[in-house]
Amino acid sequence: MASIVYLILMSLVAGVLTGIVGMASLTLYPVLLSVGVMPITANATITVAQVGAGLGTVSASLKELRHHWKQAGQIALLDTVGGAFGALILIHSSNAGFQKLVPIFILLAGILILIPKRQSSQAAENKWATRLSWLGVFLVGIYTGYFGAAAGLLMIAVLSKLVDENYAIYNAMRNFASFCNNVVAAGMFIVRLPIDWAVIIPLLLGLSVGGYIGPIIVRYIPSKVIELAVGIFALGLSVILGYQAYL
Repeated sequence: MASIVYLILMSLVAGVLTGIVGMASLTLYPVLLSVGVMPITANATITVAQVGAGLGTVSASLKELRHHWKQAGQIALLDTVGGAFGALILIHSSNAGFQKLVPIFILLAGILILIPKRQSSQAAENKWATRLSWLGVFLVGIYTGYFGAAAGLLMIAVLSKLVDENYAIYNAMRNFASFCNNVVAAGMFIVRLPIDWAVIIPLLLGLSVGGYIGPIIVRYIPSKVIELAVGIFALGLSVILGYQAYL
């Protein structure tokens, strides 16, 4: 009973963080390991749970998505195609390498988020920057399907350069893209990987409620404040996880 309450509470926290910046995997991965779930099973189980939870997150993001469905759909499609490739990589891989990759990705995300947007007057430069950003969406999609820890931070970093809107809007696009990505990856994992179904219901309860709350919180906090807080948090987290992984 205590472990169920623990899973629900941690999933609630993860759900709120997911709605704000996308950190369910990063939050829940060590939680599932602490209750005895094996690494790859933990990763696959979190992805499956996020499908149900994503319904709440996307529902809470509909207000921001209302006039941006075309771009949100393009981002979601590219992210999901990348996610399918990432899921295939995970299905044919072992646990080795996860711990050392995550801090590097988080560090890059933090740097990208904190770099101010530059308004360039040169069309060619903007064109190349846009192309690189779209490539970034695809690459983050691959990483999301493969592991997912800090994938939300990475996508926020990319979308902050690609989408010329405030944080609440491109965060809503990230929520929608993540949901689509998770649907495809979860289907592949259910067929090919072991899922710990015993923890799915507690995860769904917490993630669904928290995922609905997160996007609502974002509406009331200035974009610059969120970006600064997320960027600083990412840098600090990369240091902590890097220390644990390499030292």
